[in-house]
Amino acid sequence: MPILIQRRHPRRARMRLLRLAVKKTLYQEGVNDRSVEISIALVDDAAIHALNMEYRGKDAPTDVLSFPMEQDIAVPDVPRLLGDVVISVDTALRQAKAGGRSLDDELCHLVIHGVLHLLGYDDATPEGFTEMVRKGEAVQAAAASDA
Repeated sequence: MPILIQRRHPRRARMRLLRLAVKKTLYQEGVNDRSVEISIALVDDAAIHALNMEYRGKDAPTDVLSFPMEQDIAVPDVPRLLGDVVISVDTALRQAKAGGRSLDDELCHLVIHGVLHLLGYDDATPEGFTEMVRKGEAVQAAAASDA
């Protein structure tokens, strides 16, 4: 499975852990990890702020944005483009510190959340939020046991 990670932030992150979190999320959701392609961008607050304003009309940085591909093109033996996940490392650092977690744990949490959005989950309702939190915690526990 192609997992393309673009580092647009000087802070180092453990790419192996991010890839493992993506694979575990797909596995838990019954998606063959060789059948999809996902792009992950690690950016700063300014970059995610601009995206949040442009695509959601929110004039503030956020922690993670997901951009699912809106296509039903199936080419044999070619991974389907699932979409893009953009994570603010600046926001992840603040959230990790506030929650007493490592940056890598926070980034894994955010990438799992982003991939769940790519798979069609939505946290706009209390029920959807609860379901995404539950699924994310299960994936993170599974990924941590393999790390």
